[in-house]
Amino acid sequence: MTKVKNKENIKYALKYILLDFDIDEFVALDIYDIERALRTNDQVLISMVNEILQKFKKEITEPGVYEFILGFAKDNTPLLYKELKNLKQSKNKKF
Repeated sequence: MTKVKNKENIKYALKYILLDFDIDEFVALDIYDIERALRTNDQVLISMVNEILQKFKKEITEPGVYEFILGFAKDNTPLLYKELKNLKQSKNKKF
C-alpha cells in the first residue's frame, strides 16, 4: 500500500492531468502518475484514473498515437497497459 502522503501527491497529479491534458506530457510523465494511482488500489484514485481515460479517450485512442502509447505502456506501466487495452475495446463496441 502506498503511504497517505504519497496518495495525496498522486491525487494532486491526477487533478492536474484532468485540468491540462497534453498527449506528449501524457506519454512522458502522466502515465507514471496513473500507474502509481492504480497500484494503490485506492478507489478514489482509480476512479480519477477512469475519469481521465474516459475524458481523453478520443486523444488517447487516435490511430498511431494509441499504438505508440500502448507499446510504451506494455513495458513500463503494466497496470495502465491493461486499462488502455480495455479503453480501445470499449471504443469499438457499438451501442
